[in-house]
Amino acid sequence: MLGTLFNAATVAVGSSVGLLLGRRVPEGLRQAVFSALGLFTLFIGVDMMGDITRPMGAFMALVLGAVIGHSIGLDARVKRAANRLGEGEGAALVQSTLLFCVGAMTLVGCMQDGLLGDPTVLMAKGTMDLFSSLFLAAALGRGVLWSTGSVLVIQAGLTLGFATLGTGIPEPLVQELSGLGGILLLALGLDLLDIRKFPLLDLTWSLPLLPLILYLLDLVGFPG
Repeated sequence: MLGTLFNAATVAVGSSVGLLLGRRVPEGLRQAVFSALGLFTLFIGVDMMGDITRPMGAFMALVLGAVIGHSIGLDARVKRAANRLGEGEGAALVQSTLLFCVGAMTLVGCMQDGLLGDPTVLMAKGTMDLFSSLFLAAALGRGVLWSTGSVLVIQAGLTLGFATLGTGIPEPLVQELSGLGGILLLALGLDLLDIRKFPLLDLTWSLPLLPLILYLLDLVGFPG
């Protein structure tokens, strides 16, 4: 759990500094850094997508996740609730939560911390998030600071989940989850670059659905 606490602290510190410096950071610089974060997120997403070896499973998880997510409306509800704190903060909360919590480093880091008690990966990720949160907060506002709670809850939940499940999680499933996370990061990158907006939190339902879908595909003998 040490890695998660460190990561949450770096996001809190980085975003707080970003809020303090927000008005002093030139608009051109903020936009340039914002574009760089979006482009780098696209790069990470595309790179992670290469881990997918069963694309039909990822496709079905995304479609069913979108249906369930739209029915529940989590993305819209979170944005409406957060926007009561200030205009635009809901979108900032969702974007920064996805940026900090969806990715191979989150998954692998929580797994290592939960299974082995090794927080090294999460500490490296936390150092990266320190700088990302600073510039994001300067550009997007307080919603980035609120994502500290998301980092703490999501990563703590994953770490405890891995610690509870033990070593029973097969490596191929971790690989497929990482690849699906790459697709979500690709959507996040497009969102950050203001190319296309996605209901990002709704789409994250695909992650818990993927293991079940892959199990059912194996059960009926479907290779994809």
